[in-house]
Amino acid sequence: MQKGICLLSVIPMRAAAESKSEMVSQLLFGEIYDVLAQNDNWIQIKTHADAYEAWISANQYNSWDGEMGLNLVSPIFPYLPVTNLSNSSTFHLLPGSVIPNAIISDAQINFQINDVHYKAALEGVAIQAIPTNDLIHFAKLFLNSPYLWGGRSFMGIDCSGFTQLIYKVAGIQIPRDAYQQAGIGEDVSFVNEALPGDLAFFDNAEGRITHVGMICGNGEIIHASGMVRIDVLDSYGIFNEKLGSHTHKLRLIKRLLK
Repeated sequence: MQKGICLLSVIPMRAAAESKSEMVSQLLFGEIYDVLAQNDNWIQIKTHADAYEAWISANQYNSWDGEMGLNLVSPIFPYLPVTNLSNSSTFHLLPGSVIPNAIISDAQINFQINDVHYKAALEGVAIQAIPTNDLIHFAKLFLNSPYLWGGRSFMGIDCSGFTQLIYKVAGIQIPRDAYQQAGIGEDVSFVNEALPGDLAFFDNAEGRITHVGMICGNGEIIHASGMVRIDVLDSYGIFNEKLGSHTHKLRLIKRLLK
């Protein structure tokens, strides 16, 4: 099956093969996908990491026929400038970007994709996966990032894109959407038994899971709602102190970390 790789900082993934279709997710640099179908202007893809299907613009497609080798997921915040050595152009890696075939030496990272060489100066900043006990610290770096349906970066992110990205930079791949994430992990019976890093899920009036956030501890939750924010979490759900009311009704809590 033909494969592709994202060679831009971010690529919109759309529900249908047209530019006015809603963005359902985003590809980050270095992420690999299978090509399911294509026409002159659009390509239907299925991501390798989370098997998510959507459409991308054909003019943002790059083929991939290599081996991934050593792959690093970049947690650098807010971005890492990278130079394309073939034309000396510079672009930026966002947190969660994948760096294939990485070679690190002398505070510099070098890698190659499709015969093109890239380099970036690390300046003493490590790019290895963050430790799982540091999830909340990394999550808080996204505070005040605007909510964006389908977004997966600090420039705009949705609730499940946020939780997926935080786990990804810790080396843990989880599904894309909230209801899919609710299907994994171990149940936590009570809010007061939850630990930092656990995921809390919330449903709507029809009982559908429509929201997810990450428990911080101390009765707080960090989640993307309007923006990435920290609110109070109790046995009923999320309480917004500014509004003086609950905004989301708690359905269940899951633990993904052992």
